[in-house]
Amino acid sequence: MLPPGFRDGLQAEGGDGTFWLTAYYGHLTAYLPDEWENIIEQLSRIRFPSPALSNFKSKVIGLAQEMIPDPQGRVRIPQPLMREAGLCKDVVLVGMLDKFEIWDQGRHDAIELTDVSAELAASGIEFSL
Repeated sequence: MLPPGFRDGLQAEGGDGTFWLTAYYGHLTAYLPDEWENIIEQLSRIRFPSPALSNFKSKVIGLAQEMIPDPQGRVRIPQPLMREAGLCKDVVLVGMLDKFEIWDQGRHDAIELTDVSAELAASGIEFSL
């Protein structure tokens, strides 16, 4: 079940509540339809991808599903996506500005934060924590 804040966000600015869900690196990522179309267009521009990028495209595009919540905000996550993300019993929804992620609770809890200050600085991002 999607929390009310996520449901409201999916219906903001004339949205009908649908979103696209795909798997990345052990979790699921949900995109609004316009953003998903943008991703598909950009990936489609790659004419001769490397085997690694071709595999990435096959998984990300091939597993993607359009999700339509019911009136209570519930969605049934397809088994292939659940397997790819390792979703078991408890899950965590993580807001990421214009998208959200769905993680298995155990996987999310196991994430250890490391010092990324040099990488942030190299990207031109500076803020204090």
